[in-house]
Amino acid sequence: MSEMLPAEAVSAPLATKRSARYPLYVFWVLFIISMLNSVDRYVLTGAAGVVGRELHLGLDQIGYLSSAFVLLFTVSVLPFGLLTDRIKRKDVVALAVGIWSLATSFTVFANNFLTLFVSRAVVGVGEAGYSPSSQALLSDYFRQKWRGRVMGWWAVSGQVGLLIGVILGGVVAGLYPGAWHLAFLVAGVPGLLLALIAWRLREPRRNEADEELETLTSHASAQEAETAGETYLAEKPRTVFAQYRLLIRNKTLIVLTVMQIFSYFVLGGTVTYLSIFMQQKDTFGLTSAQAGYFTGFAVVVSASAGVILGGYIADWWMRSYPGARVMVSGLGFLLSAPTYTAAVLIAVYSHNLAWYTLFFVLSAMFLNFNAGPTAAAMQEVVPTMLRGSAVAISLFLAHILGDAFSSPLIGILARGLDPTGLHFQNSVAGHDLMLSLIFFFPPSLIIAGAVAMFGSRWAKGDMDAAARMDLQGMTL
Repeated sequence: MSEMLPAEAVSAPLATKRSARYPLYVFWVLFIISMLNSVDRYVLTGAAGVVGRELHLGLDQIGYLSSAFVLLFTVSVLPFGLLTDRIKRKDVVALAVGIWSLATSFTVFANNFLTLFVSRAVVGVGEAGYSPSSQALLSDYFRQKWRGRVMGWWAVSGQVGLLIGVILGGVVAGLYPGAWHLAFLVAGVPGLLLALIAWRLREPRRNEADEELETLTSHASAQEAETAGETYLAEKPRTVFAQYRLLIRNKTLIVLTVMQIFSYFVLGGTVTYLSIFMQQKDTFGLTSAQAGYFTGFAVVVSASAGVILGGYIADWWMRSYPGARVMVSGLGFLLSAPTYTAAVLIAVYSHNLAWYTLFFVLSAMFLNFNAGPTAAAMQEVVPTMLRGSAVAISLFLAHILGDAFSSPLIGILARGLDPTGLHFQNSVAGHDLMLSLIFFFPPSLIIAGAVAMFGSRWAKGDMDAAARMDLQGMTL
């Protein structure tokens, strides 16, 4: 990462700790935390097939377990977003990591649907605090012209965590009956140490990386810099309603949110059922461990390539077109629709793992083009002091209208094709899942792509408006 980002990408030193290397240290701390968050979230995905059979759950109940995380995340993200714009972001990160790590660790005691549902829900509360605060921190440590690739590299952490989580869940679950409990303990405990590390990070001034440092005199001390940050912190909308009223008038933010609604809808259901889909005898008949390895490695390689490539393309294109970040995201969605369809059909009708892998990798790569550009664009089209709130409101809508119900919908439709549940219990539910996936997901990707292509035209105006508000101060 340090080789990818020149020294000019980060803010110049203001004190001993504010060296050019410190932002990179913060990046790696947040990268590892984000990776661990994905491990905690997806360890159940890798173990879901075994857990479902051992606890006699249906495909619809597995979908509900996935939604438990999303529902509590959705309820919690708005208040955490507001908190992010009012107190130190690094403290919010530390609190969030501690919450989800404890919840994951306590999953070791879950022995039925209800206890699993509650523990997964509390993990969602933790991520709700982490997402807005971490993105706001990165935006204040790294300058605008590098922000797309920084966010892209940071988003890779989620793919690495997914890799570890599904493999850990799949392999441990297959060791012996009940072994899946141990996977949650292994995933949860390291987060407590990371919570302490996050709490000890330096809180940057708002918009630190993009400020002209010469506005501070050569004799300004670190204390003076912190005071400047506190003065700026006071210049924000006076009420929560004024804060959100300002955000919902932002056309690009609306476009980015609609994009995320449909992309989360696809990602949520796909990740929930992918490992189960590959374990069915009418697809590939893989074991829990084999499905975990395949899902983990295929997703992390393809999705990481897409995240990084999308970030670099968007940063390059931004030199000539201000709406490039939105446009690149849309192109990725449109390209992923046919490749996603082909992969699912190949699995059921030809059982050719090589061809399936090719189209799956292409689909996952295109689908993840948007990760870095979307995160960077969202930070750039809103005023600095509303970055946490912008992420929060976008995530709230994207989750409540996207992946909060995508997994249950897939499960309910698949269960409707097999009311007895015998297909899943006997590992022959591949055809049922295929019909459900094809019905919902390719149209969602096409809609997301079309919205992005149309809405990219508004990015320049919203970026200019945000910059003017930063210069003038936001007293509403």
